[in-house]
Amino acid sequence: MRKRLLFLLLFLLPAPLAHGEGISVTDPWVRQNPPGTSVTAAYMVIENPGADDELLGIRCACAREASIHVIEMKKGSDSMVMREVPSIAIPSGASLALSPGGTHVMLMGLSGDMDKSVVLELEFRSGARISVTAPVLSPKAAQKHSHH
Repeated sequence: MRKRLLFLLLFLLPAPLAHGEGISVTDPWVRQNPPGTSVTAAYMVIENPGADDELLGIRCACAREASIHVIEMKKGSDSMVMREVPSIAIPSGASLALSPGGTHVMLMGLSGDMDKSVVLELEFRSGARISVTAPVLSPKAAQKHSHH
């Protein structure tokens, strides 16, 4: 009986490990806010090798509020508009680039000067929560960061 149980446990062990390959976050960074302002933006790349999922929100102790924003063409115009969205889908096998001039996270109501890095907590529809440490970079340093 023990041999059977041991064999069964060894056989089933790899299943949770393979299933554990979920969403990952790379290249996170936060734009250094200009002096006297209390708003900035966070950027990153979110990879989803698993089942369809959805980014529901992001929290940061450095800000009173964080929200997801998209930039899109204004209908019937050549101008771009930014609007807040409640969530954003990340299909299976896809990646979502949160980048300047595109989809990004707005951090509003910043609590004083930001340190050299901040911790961002991402929440997904699947129940996954991922915490990442994002360096705070000047726009010039951010260009170098995004090309490494």
